[in-house]
Amino acid sequence: MGRQHPDACGTGTTDDGCVAPEGAMSLRSVRVGRLSGIPIGIQPLWLVIVALITVSLGATYYPDQVPGLAPVAAYGLGLLSALLLFASILLHELGHAIVARRHGVEIEEIDLWLLGGVAKMSSYPKTASDELRFALAGPGVTLAIACIFGLVAVALPSSVPQAVTAVISYQLFVNVAILAFNLLPAFPLDGGRVGRALIWRHTNDLSRATTTAASIGRGFGYAMIGLGVFAALAGAFGGLWLALVGVFVIAAAKAEAEGLRVRTAFSGREARNLMTFPAVSVPATISVADAVQDYFVVHRFSAFPVLDGERLIGLIDRATVARVPEGQRPHISVDEVCHRDQSLVIEESQDVAALLERPVFQQVGRAMVIARDGQIGILSITDVNQVLKALELAGE
Repeated sequence: MGRQHPDACGTGTTDDGCVAPEGAMSLRSVRVGRLSGIPIGIQPLWLVIVALITVSLGATYYPDQVPGLAPVAAYGLGLLSALLLFASILLHELGHAIVARRHGVEIEEIDLWLLGGVAKMSSYPKTASDELRFALAGPGVTLAIACIFGLVAVALPSSVPQAVTAVISYQLFVNVAILAFNLLPAFPLDGGRVGRALIWRHTNDLSRATTTAASIGRGFGYAMIGLGVFAALAGAFGGLWLALVGVFVIAAAKAEAEGLRVRTAFSGREARNLMTFPAVSVPATISVADAVQDYFVVHRFSAFPVLDGERLIGLIDRATVARVPEGQRPHISVDEVCHRDQSLVIEESQDVAALLERPVFQQVGRAMVIARDGQIGILSITDVNQVLKALELAGE
């Protein structure tokens, strides 16, 4: 499935490759713009960390650094510092994304979230050298940012207001801290990804490299949880944040290993061998209410291809129906609300591993399969999971 670069505390890389249960989904981000043609999104929980950083800096750091500073000014500087921090994180992710794009990997978007940033990529690196380049690109950007703030801090004259010096000093400190933390060999952080690339290059075995790196990553994750809990019990409640990051590292490392396992299991397997066939189709002209009563209730499937006569035009599923207010369903036709993305239409020879990496398939959870005789089948995440479980039973 789609490759991501989630950054705990701002920087790192992770392949989110596990097959999620049908209907499972992460928090949606709100698009706020583009950088270098790449969509930028913000998840709701990002506002939580911005608020926490603002309050923390406004209540302690800036009053200590600038005696006599008014509370409003202190919290204002706290907010400015939080936004500058995430601007640095965004540039870090942009470094990952631009280097990946130059090597033929499509970039879906960059999201800011609770623990930093996420550069979402549509596929895996093809070689160990590509992996190494992707992993080092972000830290390279962060190092440059830290150097810039360091040079500014050295060049500032003594006449500069204390508030300015405090802002620059904080940005220098936090970028150095992020750089150091993410270069830890805790896969899937950047340092761990560098480690996987080096193991991959040495063994020429991506599976072995991923398994080894993921095990190391989980070890670091458990260590972070232990240190965080110990610090919290000793009165340093900020240790809970380290423990939270440890939980993330463990989960992400597990997802990395699982993702590669899924990719390996389905590489070379064609859609015709997994799809539900033939699929029951819904006429485009009927109302959403009729589709519910005559198809969803009667056939008990969770999605149906939509036909305009004999022409396939899209897909309607339960999630789409649920978004239509019940009172409006008798007055809205199926063709007005169905998914029309042509990426959801595949040939029966489509490689399933490649399909799992398509962003639209990850979002919708199914695709329509055109058979040689023109009939239509459906391949869903449920089908994939069932085959995966069968392969596990067979020891494959």
